[in-house]
Amino acid sequence: MIRRRHIPAVPVVAAVGALALLAGCSSSDTSPSTEPTYTIGILEIAQAQLLDDIVAAFSEAVEEGLGDQATVEFDIKNANGDQSLITSIVRDFASSDYDAFAVLGTPAVIAAAAQITDRPIFALAMGDPVGAGVAESLEEPGGNVTGSVDYVEPALLLDDILAIHGDVGTIGTLYDPSNQNMQVWTDALRVATADAGLELAESTIATSAEVSQSARSLVGRADVVLVGPDAMVVAGMDAVGAAMSGDDIPLYVVGGDLSIPGVLASLGPDYLELGSAAGAGAVEVLLGADPGSIPFVVPSGLEIGLNTAYAEELGVVVPAELADRVVEF
Repeated sequence: MIRRRHIPAVPVVAAVGALALLAGCSSSDTSPSTEPTYTIGILEIAQAQLLDDIVAAFSEAVEEGLGDQATVEFDIKNANGDQSLITSIVRDFASSDYDAFAVLGTPAVIAAAAQITDRPIFALAMGDPVGAGVAESLEEPGGNVTGSVDYVEPALLLDDILAIHGDVGTIGTLYDPSNQNMQVWTDALRVATADAGLELAESTIATSAEVSQSARSLVGRADVVLVGPDAMVVAGMDAVGAAMSGDDIPLYVVGGDLSIPGVLASLGPDYLELGSAAGAGAVEVLLGADPGSIPFVVPSGLEIGLNTAYAEELGVVVPAELADRVVEF
């Protein structure tokens, strides 16, 4: 991550009968005279530093929010981009006695929500909870899923790219079309590129093993490549960066690790903040609030993370009107 500032947990107020559990949850120690312990199962859809950072921010916020009112344990599982592993992990979580679950990756959230209906699920930086069918609205989810949202309109991202690269003709992107979040995001990107008078070159993947080949297929077809909030592609960002740097194609990501060779900049929300905000909501739920009444947290702004050394190498200059949003790496 390009910025590692600490995001303080949002203060919470316990419901009447402090330390009361959400209906259906079972703490490992419910004695009124003993500090309760909660266990949260965490599922990451794939392995990537950005995803690990989001989970770490969530976990820290939960621990700080509970303070000395309760202790919490985390059981972290990673599906490594494998749908069969997602199914297996969710099945194990559903049969466990864990009090709640945190899930990162739209396909994983959908799978968890389908099998776990009796305990809270915290979606971390999810794209479209309503469209995915796990929430009635962002303001009042209505079910057992709440958390944070990382969706940013692609038109806003294109505005920044065009301000930096005025002569762009074709934008390239790669994504997993089975990811409901990416279906919505890519549809919006198609509209945004057309409205801006640009062409869109698309390449798709079915598994994380296909990221390298998919990225290479964009070489010669795109002037700039923009990778959306697709956890599977983010997990293979090394391969994407290698493909783009080999042909000096500027690579932008919606959240990502700027230390990866070939990544020029990140355009998107503060993912640490989204992880922390979801953790603050989780504390409220663990202390008795109904998850269906906890709004999803939405991004508060758009940051531009810039690999300054690579920008200089490519001859890329960020215009003055964007300078106040740039976080340099």
